[in-house]
Amino acid sequence: MNLLSRVSPRTGGVLLIAVALLFAGPELYDVLGGWIVPGMDFLPLRNAATGLLDGVSVFADPLFVYPPTAAVALLPTAFGSVGAAFAGWVVAGAAALLLAALLIARAAPRPHRLAIFAVATMGLLGGVIAARSLFLGNLSELLVPIAVGVLLCFHRGRWVLGCALLAASLLIKPLLAPLLLVPILHRRWSALLRTMVPAGGLLVLSVLLVPGGLDFPHVLRYVVSGTNLHGTNSINNLSLRGWAEGQGAPHTAAVVASALVVVAVLWRVWRGGGSRLSPVWLGNVLLLMTFLAGGISEVHFLLSAYAGIMLFVVVHRLPSRIWVRFLPGLFLLAAPGPYLTLILGRHTDGQSWLVAAELLLFAALLATPVGGVRPAVRVRRAVAVAA
Repeated sequence: MNLLSRVSPRTGGVLLIAVALLFAGPELYDVLGGWIVPGMDFLPLRNAATGLLDGVSVFADPLFVYPPTAAVALLPTAFGSVGAAFAGWVVAGAAALLLAALLIARAAPRPHRLAIFAVATMGLLGGVIAARSLFLGNLSELLVPIAVGVLLCFHRGRWVLGCALLAASLLIKPLLAPLLLVPILHRRWSALLRTMVPAGGLLVLSVLLVPGGLDFPHVLRYVVSGTNLHGTNSINNLSLRGWAEGQGAPHTAAVVASALVVVAVLWRVWRGGGSRLSPVWLGNVLLLMTFLAGGISEVHFLLSAYAGIMLFVVVHRLPSRIWVRFLPGLFLLAAPGPYLTLILGRHTDGQSWLVAAELLLFAALLATPVGGVRPAVRVRRAVAVAA
């Protein structure tokens, strides 16, 4: 303990970054080193972009389940060989995750920024959720810094900018749609109207003008129903209903558990007062509620959850006796997969530990008293008293 106290924050941060890179490096090499195999989630994105260039339906590939506006944004993926395009996509995803870690670190007190950056990088690039996400080539990685930026803007009272970032993300993928409830509960109607109305107009235009755009309502219903994550593929669905189907548990029990998650959030929001709740706390609760109680949740969704929880701990300067509650859930997301297998047992399946991580983080958020206070001064005062 005396030895640890002698290590400066800068030195400790550098050591933590070295550890993070030690785990993140092999994960990136596994995807990009040697023969590059395009991820199964990347191919539908490229197919939609090439379809747009060729004038055929962007939904010709049934696995493309995004708004037609996304096909326009994905046009760069249509150029070059498939392998080169996928390599560039993975690099862009890794850069986006590093940007998210940097944004989180910059919100921390200066002496602890290196350490926070290392912990964020470990979870976003070196942990089990990163390993299972990067090789897929999904869009979700690019939305992680947007999620952090939206929550930071809301926390700092920059509602128009936050809503604008959120609107832009919804035109690409509706992953962050639950965050719409944050400005709604805070009654920021002007910010919502100034950003969501133009975004809605762009979406309508894309539905009318993009080839195959009129099929988007059918695609949206397909997504809400859980896409193809049913049957033998339900093992990849990290919602409570997906876990029940994948593990052979009673469907009724999963529906009841999902309802309890929603009721718990409604009770906590009512108890804290919607307009008084911390936007960062509220955003994290809404995301985890949707991941658990909704019809679909995938491993790459949890990158935004990990980043959001890290941001919450950082911006509210939580004392150790409170932030320690988040460690079990964060550990299950940030630890490399092989180490989790050693700790939890060889027969432990990934679906169960990732759903357990969601539940642990959700419970820790509900139990955190700082979530009921919005202004920064009052938050710091409340934390100081709690400490």
